[in-house]
Amino acid sequence: MQHRWNRRFFEETEVSDNILHVEPARRRRLAQRKREEEEAEEIDRSGSARHLERAAKRLKHAHAADRVLYVPQWDMAKAETAMRKAGVTGAVSNLCGSKRRIVGGPGR
Repeated sequence: MQHRWNRRFFEETEVSDNILHVEPARRRRLAQRKREEEEAEEIDRSGSARHLERAAKRLKHAHAADRVLYVPQWDMAKAETAMRKAGVTGAVSNLCGSKRRIVGGPGR
């Protein structure tokens, strides 16, 4: 017995020239991936070094030209250290965006 979503899937697919047209295997919409390529942002208000490092690693794996980690102003030094430790190229900014520090990159 097939579930309702499964039946709908088999009804909508077409086979032409021995090619089956289906969604990408990662189940991520292509429009979302296109948006990711422009700018990736992470916000972390915890102040914990472990959480800042996790946020930096999430930024590292994002397919984006600009990577920005937003933190409270008093945590900017910790966030910069976490990004350097994770090997991320990008920027650290305070929550309102008035202060910004560039991290990583060639020659930095």
